[in-house]
Amino acid sequence: MANKQIEMRKVKKIFKLYSAGVSKRRISSQLGISRNTVSKYIAFFQRYQLTSYEVEAMTQE
Repeated sequence: MANKQIEMRKVKKIFKLYSAGVSKRRISSQLGISRNTVSKYIAFFQRYQLTSYEVEAMTQE
């Protein structure tokens, strides 16, 4: 299903793993989501220069 949102806990996990140096391929396999989705969220984090504090403060909305 195209453009299906993923759970916020997975978004936070993407950020945490990527910040720790884990590859996009490994993140995608660990979380059970596509590499394109992982790349999309990482690009979002980089575009808005989000800090770990800001990502952790994100709510479900």
